[in-house]
Amino acid sequence: MDLRRILESPAVYQKFQELGGFFGARLKAMMAYMPPLPDGSTVFDIGCGPGHIVEHLGKVNYHGFDVAPDYIEFAQRTFGHLGTFHLRQFDATAVVEFGKARAVMMNALIHHLSDEQAVSLFRTVRDSLEDEGFVFTLDGCLREGQHPFARWMHTHDRGEFVRTEEGYRRILEQVFPRVTMHIREDLSWVPHTYCVTVCHLANR
Repeated sequence: MDLRRILESPAVYQKFQELGGFFGARLKAMMAYMPPLPDGSTVFDIGCGPGHIVEHLGKVNYHGFDVAPDYIEFAQRTFGHLGTFHLRQFDATAVVEFGKARAVMMNALIHHLSDEQAVSLFRTVRDSLEDEGFVFTLDGCLREGQHPFARWMHTHDRGEFVRTEEGYRRILEQVFPRVTMHIREDLSWVPHTYCVTVCHLANR
């Protein structure tokens, strides 16, 4: 059984996220660390998957981006009344089409990208933010002494670039002057180490 292929199904992916407590972990991290979003804020969600997170963002102008056709088709059908979903890579044309964003979200995305790919994307993201905007990310993280099952999960993830805290920080600090990072291991009942970051344009 190829778990990675099975998780390509939107329904199976979301059920896996919910049963493992991983989707709940995203919501807890957002509540704990993500700055508030005023009504009407534009949000870019890069790697939005099936789109369930849009139900938890309030009255925002939401744009989800993903390259998986099944995920985007599901998101459009299920959550199209709450946001707009795009089957495409996120790039500089998004600002031209949709304006600058108050928030750019990347949940479980960075560990799918090489250092070079991640830095390039973050530079594009930086240029898509309003002056008071921010980036919110959440990814699995390797660290010494973590639960053996958490380490196994991270080393067998679909993403090939699960990093340490220092690895994520090294990428983000190449682009953003202000990076706040939190390592949490208590967000899901399944042992998992999360790296949650919030990045701002202003160093204050």
